[in-house]
Amino acid sequence: MTNISSFSDDLTRILNLADSDVRVKEIEETADSLIVYVEKAFPNNICPECGCKAESKGPRIRQVNHPILQDGRKCLINLISRKWHCKSCGAYYYDQFGFVEKGKQNSNIIVLQVLDKMKNLGNTAVSIAHDLNISDTMVHEIFMRYVDLPRLPLPEVLCIDEVHMKYSNADLYSVILLDWKTGDVVDILPNRYHDTLVRYFQQITISERENVKYLISDMYSQYTDLAGSLLPEAVSVIDCFHHTQPMINSIRQYINKVRKRYLKRDHERLEEKNFQTNSNHRTIKESREVYLLRRYEFLLLKNVADINYEPYFRSVRGRGGYLFDLRAIEKEFMELDENFPKIRELKEMYIAFTHSYVNDREGAEKELEHLIKIYTESGLEIFTSFARLLTSHKEGILTSFTFMTAERKDASEETLRRLSNGPMEGYNNQPKDLKRNSNGVSNFSYNRNRLLWASRKNPAMKAVPYSREEVHTPGKARGKYKK
Repeated sequence: MTNISSFSDDLTRILNLADSDVRVKEIEETADSLIVYVEKAFPNNICPECGCKAESKGPRIRQVNHPILQDGRKCLINLISRKWHCKSCGAYYYDQFGFVEKGKQNSNIIVLQVLDKMKNLGNTAVSIAHDLNISDTMVHEIFMRYVDLPRLPLPEVLCIDEVHMKYSNADLYSVILLDWKTGDVVDILPNRYHDTLVRYFQQITISERENVKYLISDMYSQYTDLAGSLLPEAVSVIDCFHHTQPMINSIRQYINKVRKRYLKRDHERLEEKNFQTNSNHRTIKESREVYLLRRYEFLLLKNVADINYEPYFRSVRGRGGYLFDLRAIEKEFMELDENFPKIRELKEMYIAFTHSYVNDREGAEKELEHLIKIYTESGLEIFTSFARLLTSHKEGILTSFTFMTAERKDASEETLRRLSNGPMEGYNNQPKDLKRNSNGVSNFSYNRNRLLWASRKNPAMKAVPYSREEVHTPGKARGKYKK
């Protein structure tokens, strides 16, 4: 134990003891902790009840956790608190310290440290508790007491989408509302049911809801129906990815059907070979056709402009190699089914359509009508069904060709961008990361505030925190047990 009274003031500032009337008396160091003895520099011997002089009844030591160190060790403060007795009025009282509340085992700095660490979604309550020498229950309690963020005002361009969270068997998908221009999360809802969406937007004043001019979403009817009803001035915008993806998915399904056709042919050949040779082989080497359909399906699914056809030398386990030419593979792949060339041609027509017509709704509408006619007369079920989809969501698709200026957090200046759910798709990784790091989530209120706390630039904690009773939910009644 070391007496360091001459450095008391400096140590008080280093330890961030927010009390000008204390001094560090002694320090005791161990392998995993630093124990600091603190006492009142000027004891308060004036009775707070009557103002008379009180007499000391001796000191007592009270230990408080004060996680201020950065080297992984615990910092424990032993408060040397004197007990005082006033003979005039008979009152008893103890010395109180400004950096710790009465009856608490942790200093006040613990709240700020917990809230600061909770901004990083990679930190779990358990890891934070380990770093700060407290329990994970206390981490949850502090956060729920001091953080309850309100929603942001509804923006001019509102993105809406869901992410799989599974708070319960009833609440599987959580709804995210996001400001397209700034990328800020407006609010998070527990589920995507119609009644939930209606109740939420009806609680917002009609004047604020009228501020929304564009509602960007996928083709889910619960979202698209909000435009013009609960958001009276908004028009629905179908994100470009979501009105292209159904066609890509249909093409992928068609490739799988072709692959199954060749697998069936190979199986029939195996049975014939077993019959001829009186064998019972159950497996056969993968045919060239099946290999191509499994390995090179991207030749049909990927945009032609994004495929790299540059030949390169491919080595084979240090035994030389050969010149790989993707165009030869492509020619062989396209010959596997008579519809593959036509499917690619029709697909590329729509891809080219989606990359044109900047703020040109009239031109986009004319080209879309032309494509619908071509797809309807194509004779391929992939595109006839896709034509029906384009017809039913025509207005939302045409509105998606609107370009506006946006203020992104990662951009130094405003840029002209197309209306899309791109910012939303980028943000959706954060709820998934939180769910994965937490091994599942169940408390919607906690997770909503955690996500908003981590995403907003300067979130404000509550000036008057909730009480412990307000944040604790009643648990399940304990059953009978044997002692």
